[in-house]
Amino acid sequence: MGNEDTGKSVEGSLHFFHHCEGKPVIEMSEMHSEPNARTGEFRDIPVTLKDARRLAERPVLDREGFELGRFETAVSDFYDDDQITAIYYPEIAAFLKSATGATSVHIFDHTIRVQEDGKRTEKQARLPVAPIHNDYTEWSGPKRVRDVMPEAEAERYLGHRFTMVNVWRSIGESAERLPLAIADARTLLPDDFVASDLVYQDRKGEIFQVRHSMGQEWFYFPDMQPDEVVLLKCFDNAADCPARYTAHGTFENPLAGPHVPPRESIEVRTMISFAPPA
Repeated sequence: MGNEDTGKSVEGSLHFFHHCEGKPVIEMSEMHSEPNARTGEFRDIPVTLKDARRLAERPVLDREGFELGRFETAVSDFYDDDQITAIYYPEIAAFLKSATGATSVHIFDHTIRVQEDGKRTEKQARLPVAPIHNDYTEWSGPKRVRDVMPEAEAERYLGHRFTMVNVWRSIGESAERLPLAIADARTLLPDDFVASDLVYQDRKGEIFQVRHSMGQEWFYFPDMQPDEVVLLKCFDNAADCPARYTAHGTFENPLAGPHVPPRESIEVRTMISFAPPA
């Protein structure tokens, strides 16, 4: 796409959706530490993942659909929900306003993901997600706004340009064993996205699972530092934006040896409005 990677690439395997009779369904596990149940067929496909740090032009949300940000956090324990809501959420909101020019940021959720089985069970954290996906669809993005906001605020968001951005951070010693795999949004085809029901105990959502196609270009950020975050755009209501959805997942990094600690990470889900200030 005219943005060449001059660094080292990694040959990895990504877990893609392949086929399903009828609409695919993902049943979210009541026990957060256990895998979710999925219908349909999936295939592991070898891909080349380029080092996004070494691109000639740094990737940005509105072009590739992802970017790297940096800010220090005052959080001392990411497993303390009170610290996350009282300290980290305001830090994220201030950072996103500065980084994107948004007029308001609504933070509605976060998820801790832990690779190591014992700690994941102890903390009731979730597994890193291997299947390639995007968190929202044309239907579920606006629906989620109405689900989590008062009506007047929701209508203000929906009446102007808004985006849904996940903010991902490594909170362990290293994320090198299971890094994020992220696609350049411009290299996916409409048919690559497969709308799939996401079924919780109390509600139903919808995500895109993702098929592989030959033109896709994949990236990762090696050596994530404690003050770095990855921004992923999961929905944009601007139909003319090159990046409206960003396919992502995880992969086993062949460059990470057995001495590398298991991954621990947090993702914060946000809605960002560009409406004129109220």
